[in-house]
Amino acid sequence: MNKLKRIFILPVAFVLLLLLPASHGFCSETYQITEEQLTTLQDNLTQLKQNNSKLQTLLSQSNQDLTTASEQSTILTSQTEMLKQQLTESQNQIQTLQTQLATLKVQTAAAQQSLQIANQELQNANQSFKKYEQEQEKLQSKLKTQKNIWEAIAALSLGYAVAK
Repeated sequence: MNKLKRIFILPVAFVLLLLLPASHGFCSETYQITEEQLTTLQDNLTQLKQNNSKLQTLLSQSNQDLTTASEQSTILTSQTEMLKQQLTESQNQIQTLQTQLATLKVQTAAAQQSLQIANQELQNANQSFKKYEQEQEKLQSKLKTQKNIWEAIAALSLGYAVAK
């Protein structure tokens, strides 16, 4: 860019210096230049035209680049807005999921407590059933013993009655 400035500024400055009016002491009615000076001026003008053409090309390219950059900026801005919206939606979903998770934790704690109570009641029922079974076994054993005693008494009574 610095080189371009020099290429553009030096010839323009030279032309501007040529266009400045000379002071009164140096003015004359006619100005004569040599062929060599004329050739130099023509070369300078040709160089200025070339520099101007190059600068116009560079300006055109810069404008195209600026247009492209502007379009890309618009696209990126649109994408940024879309990503911001998606981020907001994701944050809302996270908040909803966190709320649901908290609710589920409370429900899980309640379910675990209910399960512990149910397990305790089941153990109590199991112990009661075992105790009942033991009592029934004792009762059955007692009844069997009574039955055997009554059978023995009946057999003895029958034997006594037959013997008499």
